[in-house]
Amino acid sequence: MSAKSRNLEIGNVLVVGGCGFLGWHIVDHLLNFPSETDPSVALPKVTGDARFDVPTLGSRFPNYKANVSVVDLRTSNNRLPGATYYDGDITSVESMLEVFRAVKPDVVIHTATPSVLDGNKALLHKVNVEGTNTLVRVAGGEHGDWGGKCKAFVYTSSSSVVHDTQSDLINVDEEWPLIRGKRQKEYYSETKADAEELVLKYNRQSPTGMVTTAIRPAGILGEKDTTVTHKILEHGSKASSTVLKMQLGDNDNLFDFTYVGNIAYAHILAAHRLLATYNRYESGQGGPLDHERVDGEAFNITNDSPIYFWDATRAMWALIDRIVEPNEVWALPEGLLGVIGGIAETVMGIFGKTPRLTQRMVRYSCMTRYYSIEKAKYRLAYLPVVPVDEGITRAVGYVIQKQREDEGKKSL
Repeated sequence: MSAKSRNLEIGNVLVVGGCGFLGWHIVDHLLNFPSETDPSVALPKVTGDARFDVPTLGSRFPNYKANVSVVDLRTSNNRLPGATYYDGDITSVESMLEVFRAVKPDVVIHTATPSVLDGNKALLHKVNVEGTNTLVRVAGGEHGDWGGKCKAFVYTSSSSVVHDTQSDLINVDEEWPLIRGKRQKEYYSETKADAEELVLKYNRQSPTGMVTTAIRPAGILGEKDTTVTHKILEHGSKASSTVLKMQLGDNDNLFDFTYVGNIAYAHILAAHRLLATYNRYESGQGGPLDHERVDGEAFNITNDSPIYFWDATRAMWALIDRIVEPNEVWALPEGLLGVIGGIAETVMGIFGKTPRLTQRMVRYSCMTRYYSIEKAKYRLAYLPVVPVDEGITRAVGYVIQKQREDEGKKSL
């Protein structure tokens, strides 16, 4: 579905973590897709193969009007022309004050987070919780006057904040409670829940009356993805034909895979709605009705098209010519594999290693996990623009061409 007829004015925007996967796509949106118009920053794209022919993004998303700045720990990579870049540490009040004095943002979009795969608990807490606390309070003017007034703060949370990593989730909405403590097996999700809670509680509580919201993406994939797509393609390219035919579970589990550009779009829609809300409060009109509110609220964001987990996986493999036909699949029971995975984790853990087959991997491959986005549809006017099959094509095409280009550079 195209949203091209829309015009979104956002003002001065500071994208925190704007050199990362999601952050880069948000910046690309706000600058009206230099990745499609400037050859110097064009994304790697497979040519000469009709399977990878996709329509442009700029022809379908809104026209954005914004002055864009980016702060990241290091900004040497993933830069886009038209944005201003600042190296900064979100855990440092002085570092953030220096950036805010220079940018004077109307809006902060906070996407910065360590990789979930690193598993460094101290780093996850420092950045996701302490860093978010520092950033939101600097933005709200609590740590001193930086010469401007931030009106809106959009935080990138995660759909995993309501998941215990074990249970099936079926059309789950934002009313589900946050999962923390002993029930939460993923420390990353614990820190994202803590950070989301502090951001939402800070809504209209700062000296400037800044309004806040949280976006909860599910199953992100797309160009520059280094987790979901990369792991699936790595297995697809290295495994034997026999192993690829092995399927964990019966493939009756629906799963959300969400194109990163749709998630970027949702962040900007949220910022736009927050600015309107802030202006209402400031003008004395009063806030929106409870069923219309964006400020102080969290929103699930998906492609609204859950698909069977192994169908998505095999679609990715097919694009690298590792085709597995349905009649070739060997469905292996989850219960048996869970036991094998647990034994493998125990034995290899003695030697400080992680097995390729873990209990977590088995469970994620077999669980149902998809979310309702009715709230985002109604309050943000969000609808996914890029369909999930195109998102998969874009994600895989990027990996294929990037690997080709990297191999070409090595041979020089």
